[in-house]
Amino acid sequence: MKTQVGSGKFDMLVNHVRFNKPEMQKVMKPGAKYITILRDPRTQLESVFGYFLLFKSMNLREADGFAKFVSNPYYYYNKCSSSYANYLRNPNLYDLGLQPNQQKNKTLVNLFIQRISRDFDLVLINEYYNESLLLLKKILCLSFEDILYIPKGIRSDKRRYTISNNARESINRWCWADALLYAHFNKTFWERVRDYGPSFQDDLRYFERKLKDTTLNCTIANKTHDDIKHRGSHYIMNPNGDKYCSLLTKSDSKFTGIIRARQTKKTKKN
Repeated sequence: MKTQVGSGKFDMLVNHVRFNKPEMQKVMKPGAKYITILRDPRTQLESVFGYFLLFKSMNLREADGFAKFVSNPYYYYNKCSSSYANYLRNPNLYDLGLQPNQQKNKTLVNLFIQRISRDFDLVLINEYYNESLLLLKKILCLSFEDILYIPKGIRSDKRRYTISNNARESINRWCWADALLYAHFNKTFWERVRDYGPSFQDDLRYFERKLKDTTLNCTIANKTHDDIKHRGSHYIMNPNGDKYCSLLTKSDSKFTGIIRARQTKKTKKN
């Protein structure tokens, strides 16, 4: 990791990266807070399957590929030739650093969950995204403006699959380790909401009103465009929007490019 971010110590690392605390400590300033986000393992698996077009690497049809996979995940998992195969089982734990061969041992999984509880200052929940951002705002002493966002990379309906009751049960068995992880942090999440204090619901309503106003001001109503690979769609920016709107509508890849360019420029000056 250190070779990927350049020299020096940094204030923030905000990107999709597998968790490795010793490596992260090498590039972060002392006292850094560690924050991550989890997603329900059932919808997470469906999302991974659709976004990375994994039906192709299993020689399945797009229309019913996901249903086929979850009907016999052991069989199709071993057939998958994609480099994203590690995200087909317990993807949340994999991103947090637990290797696939370690995910089979329940005792090891429970010990790992306890370690993650100690390593992270806050674990957000994707299904309660706005509530999560309020907790993030509090722990980082941010303003409401700091946590505003405009949705990007919204997966197209063509890449979505229905999750039947039988599929849910199959995924629960297949991703049992992620299910344990999610249940643990879903519980601690609501404990953090209670600890926020009595203003939580009022703050949430205020934040969601600001989100709605921001989307109305910064985008053209009911208009989106697909990305180049047709994996997701993005709002079309309002041409009369200000610089703040421009920042909110940039993709994560564009932001990464901007930040890396600044890092390179700073390194050359030093």
